[in-house]
Amino acid sequence: MSDNALWIILQKLRLPLLVIIVTYSIAILGMVLIPGLDDDGKVYHLTFFDAFYFVSYMASTIGFGESPYAFTYAQKLWVSFCIYLTVVGWFYGVGALVSAVTDRTLKFELMRSSFRKKVRDIKSDFVIVLGYSYVNSEIIKKFHDVEIEVVLIEKDEEKVNHFLLEESSSDVPIMIGDGVISEVLEDAGIRKRNCKAIVSLFKDEEKNLRISILTKFLNPKVKVMAKATFDATMKSIKDTDIATVINPFEVFAKRVDISLTSSHVLLLENWIYQNADLNSNVCTLPPSGKYIVCGYGRLGKELQRKFDKYNLEYVFIDEKRTANREMIQNHQFLHENPDDKETLLKAGIKEASCLIIGTKNDIKNLSIMITAKKLNPDIYLVSRENTIQEISIFKVADIDWIFMIERILINKTSLALTKPLRHRLLMHILKKDEVWAETLVRLLLKRIGGNPIMMSLRINEEESYAIYHEILEGKEVNIDVLRLSLSNRKEKNVAVPLMVYRDGKNILLPRNMKLNIDDHLLFACNAETKEEIELISSNIYEFHYAKYGKEKEVAFLTRIFGHN
Repeated sequence: MSDNALWIILQKLRLPLLVIIVTYSIAILGMVLIPGLDDDGKVYHLTFFDAFYFVSYMASTIGFGESPYAFTYAQKLWVSFCIYLTVVGWFYGVGALVSAVTDRTLKFELMRSSFRKKVRDIKSDFVIVLGYSYVNSEIIKKFHDVEIEVVLIEKDEEKVNHFLLEESSSDVPIMIGDGVISEVLEDAGIRKRNCKAIVSLFKDEEKNLRISILTKFLNPKVKVMAKATFDATMKSIKDTDIATVINPFEVFAKRVDISLTSSHVLLLENWIYQNADLNSNVCTLPPSGKYIVCGYGRLGKELQRKFDKYNLEYVFIDEKRTANREMIQNHQFLHENPDDKETLLKAGIKEASCLIIGTKNDIKNLSIMITAKKLNPDIYLVSRENTIQEISIFKVADIDWIFMIERILINKTSLALTKPLRHRLLMHILKKDEVWAETLVRLLLKRIGGNPIMMSLRINEEESYAIYHEILEGKEVNIDVLRLSLSNRKEKNVAVPLMVYRDGKNILLPRNMKLNIDDHLLFACNAETKEEIELISSNIYEFHYAKYGKEKEVAFLTRIFGHN
């Protein structure tokens, strides 16, 4: 129990204990002073121990014997008085005890003490997640999938109770507190060496900025994943140098940008996020034509930048917000209700190529979609989904591209923290052009097939024992040894080395590369090849066959029979 909890208990029970002590002392003193008669009729006085013993069971028992001898009337009169005196004291004491046990401050301190102990006991790498929500719940599940420990801080006790009902809550230290307070972050273990990151995805972006600044001072080695959608907040968070800003509106607008010119880049991104295989239809928007966007908030402004980049024709519709005078004069903005047939006709829905529906109301989005389809059955529809419960409705609706802000936050955060090598690869892919991406897709399809899996391997003693010791002995090991088939080393497995991360640098599509200790490799392969790569890297006999083309002699047989 913490010092604070003990102090609260002592403070709450100080007066009740004093009342019980006083009532006991009065009762005991009276029993000692009042004379009694023994069995022979001689006068006697109870000892303090006898009096204490009698008062102890008298104060807590109804029906008792008189000890050590039958009492005189004077003693019985005093006992009768003491019964009521001690009962009052006990009632008061029990009431105070119940009040102390149910005291919110005491419960908080006890939880805090337990929370601190659990955090201290974490020896592996862990991540602090601030706030319980659907997004953070899904992120926690992804952390558990890769065996990363999680510490959760939530201010709302009711949300904490909801989290405790989830399967993912097991072994997660959880604290009721405000994550923007430095003391709470310290309780959560932010100063520990094995604290690797903090997830701060509050809707109030000022909180995310505050978390980034606090982390900068408390432990600058901790990475912060922070949500920010306003330019000023984004810039301030980036200035901390330790935070990665996640702007879901910018992410989606970037995907629209990519789809206009580099559809295979978008396909690779979906594959990395495990949302689509390489045989799926590439999600593209019409390369030309008119775009209508319902909603001119943060998402709309991000899309406008992409449209202006390609000189596309567009019209924004928003009844709550307004645009600048230039857009209104150029008929690029309508300050009207987008869920209205006449408004859509005025915007040019019949000749438009694409309609992007991005309001915060799912029912409104669906209503706009139905109206638009009646006016232009061939229009390409993109719709924002806000509420996870409505996902079935959006899936059955005739929508070409559904995007969800929550899903973007989950994917971006979990990929960066649970699979950093894949995240680094994705950052490079997003900078490539269509020709490069299409070439890589064709290579993967040809060698592996439409649904390759990804595996990572670190050259260390734990993950690749055989290669690690071969390099340690001064021998050269090439990355291609991992692609050789164990059934016939003259053939190669269906694997494509995607990237090697070495000394802070990323090497894309490495060929004939010499491996070093601490290299981090990323492969695309199938399940069978994944097992063989793991065997070659870790098993000294399989590795010896793959590299030298012959079986490795067993040491104790060599000592017994000698060399041929």
